[in-house]
Amino acid sequence: MSLFLTCEATSTLLSDFEDGSLSLWQAFLVRLHLLFCPSCRAILATMRALPVLMDDLEPAAPEAAEAALDGALAALGRTGPRAWPATPVPAEARDLLEAGPDLPLAILAQAHQTVASARGPQPGPYHLPQGILDRLPPEDQWHWVDGAQGRRRVELLKDPQRGLRLILAFSPTGVRAKAHRHLGSESILVLAGRMNDKGLALTAGDWVHHARGSVHAPEIRDEDCWCLIREEGGIEATGPLDWLKMNRAVK
Repeated sequence: MSLFLTCEATSTLLSDFEDGSLSLWQAFLVRLHLLFCPSCRAILATMRALPVLMDDLEPAAPEAAEAALDGALAALGRTGPRAWPATPVPAEARDLLEAGPDLPLAILAQAHQTVASARGPQPGPYHLPQGILDRLPPEDQWHWVDGAQGRRRVELLKDPQRGLRLILAFSPTGVRAKAHRHLGSESILVLAGRMNDKGLALTAGDWVHHARGSVHAPEIRDEDCWCLIREEGGIEATGPLDWLKMNRAVK
């Protein structure tokens, strides 16, 4: 594990850091990052100021409480999910497409072009364009895997040598994934519904790319969500006890 956390990884740990629920090693890594990063120190200072603001409000003034909360979140640059810009393909994903043959990513790019051009979900139970269905194995060969909270996913394509997968995933409203770190890159195309991911409000046709090492915890708030995902490599959890578990496993 590196001694130097990124700002992205540090921000996901600040809440647990304040609660004192991090492992000794993780707390040390956060303190080390804060020592050299004024931006993350400013975020932590704002987090610490929020309870004071709330305590100063009178119980009979819910509007004032809401206004104070909005102000504190604004100071953090998190006043609410921001709309994802209508760019054709994220720059990192374009680099991967140009690097060489990558069938899962090429199919995702084709689906993106169709869904984004239509400015809305495609018809059908999975919201996949017909041109994409024609390039996939027949539906009676799909092996769905049920997950927690009503989630479902199926692996449509796999390249074992390169660790690449193309996955169709469904998540119902109210699901929030646990924070996790990607050991390889991940591209997500929203086919239908809505998803919030790292402050972005994603809808049908939106494509977000997470580079190797990225940490996120996507959330389905307003509508059931269908996504087409290109994954490379595995993931690891980033909870407060994960470093300890990992080191016990090594022993």
